[in-house]
Order: sequence, then structure tokens, then C-alpha cells
Amino acid sequence: MNTPISMNVLMIDDHVMFLQGMKNLLNVLVPELRVETAGDMSNAIKLVELAEYDLVLLDWHLADCNGEESIRRLRDAGCMARIVVLSGDTNATMIRNTVDLGAAGFIPKKYSSEMMVAALQQVLAGRIFLPLETLNAAPPPAVENPASASPDPRLAGLTPRQMDVYRAAARGLPNKLIARQLDIAESTVKAHLTAVYMALGVRNRTEAAYQASREGVRID
Repeated sequence: MNTPISMNVLMIDDHVMFLQGMKNLLNVLVPELRVETAGDMSNAIKLVELAEYDLVLLDWHLADCNGEESIRRLRDAGCMARIVVLSGDTNATMIRNTVDLGAAGFIPKKYSSEMMVAALQQVLAGRIFLPLETLNAAPPPAVENPASASPDPRLAGLTPRQMDVYRAAARGLPNKLIARQLDIAESTVKAHLTAVYMALGVRNRTEAAYQASREGVRID
């Protein structure tokens, strides 16, 4: 697994034992990770205002904030990280809603330790992870060296800037933050996304995220 050793991870969960267990698991998987934790959204917002994170693992049901509000508050605070939701709820409609709201993945808390490790490895490798039961597809083939994988021929005609917008959208960033990150107008972001969706044969970023999950596409 080619995980960047400089990756900064923020875990947000109000269940202390689960939070500590996940932190220990991440430290075992990639000891070089910098992992910080928050037990509520108020403290999480303070952390994202002080530091930049590459990945946020977010409990969907916090005592002080529901999942939709959590994602909104993180983005409003300028958080550019991929946000991956963890939840005990595994309803397919609910999972799709989290992706609609900008989550770049979803890991069920009910997973066994082996399944949790496999899901986290996908996320840490820069891919979107969604439960197979929501994809109606076989698992993507394992890729030992994602950087050497063949590029998707459907994307061959896209410009480098369009690819930048695609990766940012797949991470769940709203158009406003994509525009800020790439220093372009929101109207330009929308135009680039239209070109991306046409190339992929999808209608929106949610369908693009599901496709990326099925195919094991890296988004960072």
C-alpha cells in the first residue's frame, strides 16, 4: 500500500472506545500517519482551522451534530480533506445520501476487524471505499502499485485542469472549495465537471464516486 507518510488524519467520533480502537488500528497499519482525534464537532472545527488534513474519518451520528451538518461545518471551515463516513447504519439509501452530501467513502462500523482493515487500506491508498452491497458489483481487483496502473482511456481527452477538478470533486469538495483551491471561477468548475461526466458516461458526481469505488480509482 503506497500511503503518503506525510498524511494527516482527523478522526471524529463521540464513542471513546471506538475512537481509540480506530486510532490504534491506523497506527498499526501505517505507523508514520499523524492521527488526531476529536470527540465532537466543536473541537473538530477548532482543529481544522489550525491544521490541514488529508483525510477525515467522521462518525455520522455525533451527539452534538448530525452527519449532514457535520460535513457542512467542516467544509465551511475550509476543510479540503477527503471525508469518509463511519456509521452503524448501512441502509443503501442512507449511504448514497452521504455521497450526495460530499462524503468520499463510507465504512460500516459493523465490519469485522479484517473487513475494517481492508476498507481502511483502500481509503489510505487514495481510493473511494463503498460497501459492496451498495455497489451491486464485484470488488475491484487489488492493485499493488496504484501509481503504475493503466490510466482510464475514457479520461484521455481531458485536460490536466479538468482532471484536477475531477479529483477534487471525487474527494467530495463542493464547487466553491474546488474553485478556491484551483484559483478558478465556479462557472469554470461546472464546465470542467460537465466534460468529466460526459467522458465517464455519468450524470453527476455521485455516480462518478460510485464508479470510482467500483473500479478502484485513486482520487488523490
